[in-house]
Amino acid sequence: MDLQLQDRVVVIAGATGMLGAAAAHAFAAEGARLVLLGRSEDKLQTLQAALMTGGATAVHSQLIDLASASATDAAIAAVLGLHQRIDVLVAAAGAAQGGVFWEIDDAEWQRSLDLKLHGTVRLLRAALPSMIAARGGRIVIVAGNAGRQPEPRMLPGAAANAALLAIVRGLAEEIGPHGVAINAINPGPVRSARWDNMMQAAARRDGITPAEAQIAFLAKAALRRIATPEEIAAHIAFLGSPRAAHLTGSAVTVDGGSTKTI
Repeated sequence: MDLQLQDRVVVIAGATGMLGAAAAHAFAAEGARLVLLGRSEDKLQTLQAALMTGGATAVHSQLIDLASASATDAAIAAVLGLHQRIDVLVAAAGAAQGGVFWEIDDAEWQRSLDLKLHGTVRLLRAALPSMIAARGGRIVIVAGNAGRQPEPRMLPGAAANAALLAIVRGLAEEIGPHGVAINAINPGPVRSARWDNMMQAAARRDGITPAEAQIAFLAKAALRRIATPEEIAAHIAFLGSPRAAHLTGSAVTVDGGSTKTI
């Protein structure tokens, strides 16, 4: 299916993270003009080179510090100076740590919330005026299924995700009349080193092997497996495309059937 993204300006925050990078490749395959936002110049350059080698025609990168409102404003201003518009904004920055609730200190809660929640707020605040002025655009927030179905050992991330889902639902009412759509995607576990570390920690806690921990976790998923980054990226690209034209204020859960809702 042609997602009608040819020459659309797609800005991805958190581009060097696992899902951000996979989304960049998905949008590049559709002919989009990419702007990669991240904190590491080396990682941005590596990703940019990989995209260009893979056939992407227009890729730029821009350093951004979502922990700072002024730095976020400056980065978005640089993007608009380059392209004059933002057609698609993907917020994929931030990850939260887990643990036993009473063992997570204030500093860890602050770290878990600041980048994913507050950083996304700063990004939206910086980018939305131009999208509203252009009377068009699509925003995709990468949240997580723990925002709807919290795991007891992943509550900082669940709290950040739940807050993002509330923002998506409420903000859709504000920006919809201006032609701007916003949706969230809620990935479940994705095959990664982070997943492997989580299974090792669960195995140590429960006195079982990592393989047994994975089997127990995946028993809750209808498909009995975890996703690949490319599978999640395909959904991100769709939500950012004109093909999802009449969808806003929604959260699409892509977790292999782990979340039990009707």
